[in-house]
Amino acid sequence: MKNTQNKPYYENNFKNCLVIGGAGMLGYAVAEQLHAEGKVVRILDIQPVHEDRFESIVGDIRNIEDIRRAIKSVDIVFQCAAAVWDPKLPESLYTEVNVQGNQNVIQACIEQGIHKLIYTSTIDVVVNGAKPITDGNEYLPYPDPLPKDPYCRTKIIAEKMMIQANSDKLKICCLRPAGIYGPRDRYHLPNIIHAAKQSLNFRLGDGSARFSHIFSENAAHAHILAAKHLGENSPLHGNCYFVSDPATNGNLFDFMEPFLVELGYKPPKLRIPCPMAYAMSWISEKINPQSIFTTFSVIQTCLDHTYSSAKAEADFGYEPIVGKEEAFRKTVEWFRNRSKNLTF
Repeated sequence: MKNTQNKPYYENNFKNCLVIGGAGMLGYAVAEQLHAEGKVVRILDIQPVHEDRFESIVGDIRNIEDIRRAIKSVDIVFQCAAAVWDPKLPESLYTEVNVQGNQNVIQACIEQGIHKLIYTSTIDVVVNGAKPITDGNEYLPYPDPLPKDPYCRTKIIAEKMMIQANSDKLKICCLRPAGIYGPRDRYHLPNIIHAAKQSLNFRLGDGSARFSHIFSENAAHAHILAAKHLGENSPLHGNCYFVSDPATNGNLFDFMEPFLVELGYKPPKLRIPCPMAYAMSWISEKINPQSIFTTFSVIQTCLDHTYSSAKAEADFGYEPIVGKEEAFRKTVEWFRNRSKNLTF
């Protein structure tokens, strides 16, 4: 990893940290790494975290009083909570959490005089569904008009809101992680496992499409690096950064197959061409709106969606700290140890 501590805006001067969404995959990894560096870590989440290392507050960002209670006496906020893409969720929840919830976070930070806020955005804020994205960078525009998908739409609104709220008093940086996987994953790999167990056990597209991933510990590392470089005159102020693991850029099904095999599931072999898959997913959405086989999932897997971390590397020295093989081992180990308690 490059040494960027000599940059004039490097400020590792925060001690008391609030991680919103710290019970989730990314938030928990952020909390662990902060604690390992000797920081005092408080977690705000709708689920408790039963560990002595952290102070756990159960609350909801839809309730600003919960945020006010959790934000007292902290130096920095890592906002990792979100209503994540799930066809089973009501559309109203995305607005309540991803838009209104983030408005509450910004307001509470301003009220309490918080000077640093690291916000977890997503690569999906630039996906328009019409064309592939290959080695995408931060010059990519938001889709116009905004997408119908409630997750993408509300995350775009939230990111714009964060950028607009950036000021000399509240410095905000937005990170756009690629597809996150790792221990505590309840969305990415579990959806693939669910499909492998159901009649949806097939590959979409001709296998040429590539997709960017990032291991949860590497995404957390990027968040903490960004926090340390969010000092005076920093280019990170009000800016957005893609972060990914270049070694994982490949076809989604090729990437997931070793996980399925190692966990005892049969990987899909049947291929469905993209046009046919899109038509089938459109029908699936009409018949069963809660199906994970959607037009959005087809677009994500049949077209290139890869992103470059070059800007993050240049501005705050981001490089993965965990290699692909170690990330694979840690992920498989976690799923094996908890498979009896997980439902897909």
